[in-house]
Amino acid sequence: MKTRILSLAAGVVALASVLAAPVNAEVPITINAGIGQWYFDNDRNLDDTATPWVSLEYAFDDNWAAELFYAEDKTNYRGGADADVSTWQLDMLYYGGSYVGGPNRVRPYVAFGMGEIDIDSSTFDTVETTANLGAGLRWMLTPRFGARIEARVLHSFDEHHNDILMTAGLNYYFGKVSADAAPAVAAAPVDSDGDGVTDDRDQCPGTPAGTRVDANGCPLPVERVASIKLKVNFAFDSANVQERYFSDIKELAEFLKRFDDVDLSVEGHTDSTGPESYNQKLSQRRAQAVVDVLVNQHGIDRSRLVAKGFGESRPVASNDTKEGRAENRRTMATLEVKYAE
Repeated sequence: MKTRILSLAAGVVALASVLAAPVNAEVPITINAGIGQWYFDNDRNLDDTATPWVSLEYAFDDNWAAELFYAEDKTNYRGGADADVSTWQLDMLYYGGSYVGGPNRVRPYVAFGMGEIDIDSSTFDTVETTANLGAGLRWMLTPRFGARIEARVLHSFDEHHNDILMTAGLNYYFGKVSADAAPAVAAAPVDSDGDGVTDDRDQCPGTPAGTRVDANGCPLPVERVASIKLKVNFAFDSANVQERYFSDIKELAEFLKRFDDVDLSVEGHTDSTGPESYNQKLSQRRAQAVVDVLVNQHGIDRSRLVAKGFGESRPVASNDTKEGRAENRRTMATLEVKYAE
């Protein structure tokens, strides 16, 4: 029996080829083939069984098609006798969505029609007229080649049995496929400025090469460091700021105005000449003198400034020489600020 259904399948393919040839192999014919599973009505006393099947489908338009369906295989009566079961059905199929090759590649459909079921064994033979109703899904893998699954109920008018046939198979469409039927190939995304963010998402086009950008293609803030150092030296036993240091103090004041959220500590120092307690007070006056210039001449808020004297405790040169002592008589201020731009 399987030999017969294979021969029928070959005949269906040959018929489809003959029908397709006169019109450049583009007539609206689909050949289908696959495997099914019978679930027989309990009153038949038949074992459920698998069966191969084939069908030939002709499309009238985008939604309607007619199908000639055939399935055949062996099973057994529950008493042990073999039986041949075959069915043919002539159906109408209605597809939802657009036809093969259109935008809907998975297409649901319903099927309904009439036919016969033939059960033949050594002790019993019946041919029954049937009506069937079913539904399925067709998935177009390409504009011509696809797969389908389906479930049908076959009602026998003669014996009033209801049998279920579940099928799965492959199909090939010979009809005309429009140029836009092939799956669209997405255009490769364009990144005009080469920053790693494609133009469709780039909110800052034209970024210079090598610029680090965020997810929107906009430059990331660049962390920079600004620093300034002030050194003011004093005459022996003096806390007066010499005029030659005014330009350096002005530069420091401009730095403080630029970064108005930072505070400054001004450190005062002395050499080791004289009592340590006196030198501590002198270093404090020297630090305060620089703070007063920043406040009085340049308008820096006094609350941002701290004057702190260290006396003779932090020499930067030897107090044994005149030159070394001159270096130690000093006021120092250092700032380093990290900022983004």
